[in-house]
Amino acid sequence: NKTYYGGGLITFPAADITRPDQGLRVHEINGIYDRGGSGTNTDEAQAVVTALVEHISNPECRQSIGVVTFNQKQQTLIEGLWDKALVETPDLEHWVSRLPQPLTIKNLESVQGDERDVILFSTTFGKDSDGRFLLNFGPLGQVGGERRLNVAITRARDKMEIFTSFHPNE
Repeated sequence: NKTYYGGGLITFPAADITRPDQGLRVHEINGIYDRGGSGTNTDEAQAVVTALVEHISNPECRQSIGVVTFNQKQQTLIEGLWDKALVETPDLEHWVSRLPQPLTIKNLESVQGDERDVILFSTTFGKDSDGRFLLNFGPLGQVGGERRLNVAITRARDKMEIFTSFHPNE
């Protein structure tokens, strides 16, 4: 925020340390980005689907949920893993039907207008199998990329969980 936006980027939701069900949480995954191949991060996608299953199958949770990814290929991978989880966990369909809004899995380009109580955000990118981390974030590096990022990070009403395979110092 300070480096790229001069401190002017306003994020949502605001963190309230007295409410663990709100704010921002970061999950460091240490996954591998398949640069030049599938354009996905399988470990990150699996962690997102695991978190989806945990959220939706919690009988006390009544929050809507959605997923945002940095690219369409990661979106497709997560959708496939989610479909597999639905088959492997029969009660999951029942819990999905009880959500206050439909589950959404969208990429950066298609998430505009979709707000949910909780957003799981897969950054997708990270080190490749050779251990190299290129600072190429797809559409975010293009003109107007900051607007796309702003749209993505403001989709959560209460809580955003970021799943990432790179660290801030990278």
